[in-house]
Amino acid sequence: MACLSSTDFIPRWQHSLSADFQQNGVPAGSEPWVTEVTKFAVGGETRVVVLSADGTTLAAGVGTEVHVYDTATSQLLHTLRDHAGFTVDNLEFHPRGRRLAASYTRNSPPAPLKSLVQVWDLDAAPDLRDEDDLAGAAKEVLTAASQSAVLSGTLPSFGARVFSHDGRSLLYRPDRKTVTVVDAATLTERFQLSGHTDAIMWAETSPNDKVVATSSWDRTVRIWSMESGESLRVLSRADSQSWAGAFSPDGDLIAAGAGDGAVRIWGVDTGQLLFTFSGFGGWVRSLAFSPDGLQLAAGSESGSLRIIDLKSWECAQSWQIDVNETGPALAGPVLEIFGVQYTLRGDLFFCASDGHMVGYRPSQNLKWDFNRSSVAKGVWFKTFAISKDGSKLVSSLGSNVGIWKID
Repeated sequence: MACLSSTDFIPRWQHSLSADFQQNGVPAGSEPWVTEVTKFAVGGETRVVVLSADGTTLAAGVGTEVHVYDTATSQLLHTLRDHAGFTVDNLEFHPRGRRLAASYTRNSPPAPLKSLVQVWDLDAAPDLRDEDDLAGAAKEVLTAASQSAVLSGTLPSFGARVFSHDGRSLLYRPDRKTVTVVDAATLTERFQLSGHTDAIMWAETSPNDKVVATSSWDRTVRIWSMESGESLRVLSRADSQSWAGAFSPDGDLIAAGAGDGAVRIWGVDTGQLLFTFSGFGGWVRSLAFSPDGLQLAAGSESGSLRIIDLKSWECAQSWQIDVNETGPALAGPVLEIFGVQYTLRGDLFFCASDGHMVGYRPSQNLKWDFNRSSVAKGVWFKTFAISKDGSKLVSSLGSNVGIWKID
């Protein structure tokens, strides 16, 4: 029997569902509410796309470069290049939109520096719309980049928000077990969060920026003071590695998914474990609270997305790829759910690692599904992004980027 890699398998396979969105027994409708506006080439394969807070600017990681576009015109605004031999693996706009944090990883070790973080000032980068000599513009970008600080390390992943909500701080990992909090404007260190005994996967500040949480493979979630960096609480109970986390909108709750197929929810101020939702078919690495704080969506290995009602502590919705079609050997690597996120209007979006992007609008019981398996060579976090107001969606499509309008 011929052996296929996931890259070869995905374009040939169409998944079916064993569970889908519904309300009171009525299946979700398919009336159009997400409409493709445009698609444009970005000059190479991209797996990282992000939007500025106002939705007017798009950044895409294209190999070793960051390309910045106007979302209204699809016009290239900036090409940011300064790190030959390093691939862009994470991006995030500052809450005010004119600065961009980028994480790079060197793909050809050995090297003295394996990963680095750069914060780009888009006001200092030349606007390519105003440049007759694009080579000259690129040179100016190089000069501007060389004058700014570069941090040795990586940005937290698994859906983590790396800037604080007020935009004053940036979180990064100088090593696997430590998170450093720096001033976002000067990149000077404020303090380090040290104490985990294994790799930290996720780190993020609470909505009010009073605390920061970290989730680690040492099976714990830790709560730290954002004023001093002091360790406040250690939350444990996981039977395996702890991965993604999420704060509730009011900052009172924190949830974390683990490799034991469970999601745990604690009180932030007390550290009390309030609920454990078990039964996922593998690790849970993508989480999001609904904007009203009444539900938690969790995506896992084995193609499962579940919505937990936080009043009844029961599963309110289940979306499940039929894993019997692939068998357990492929169910995890091919069918994991990533990028779970809610818009402020309450629409839910996520993607499966077979390339499908899925949206669900609970207010109207409507569903949207877009299959990009023919161009998606492995799906990861930040292969799609949604504007803060929930009106626009952008996604990587191989060597292109697509933009959709959300009605």
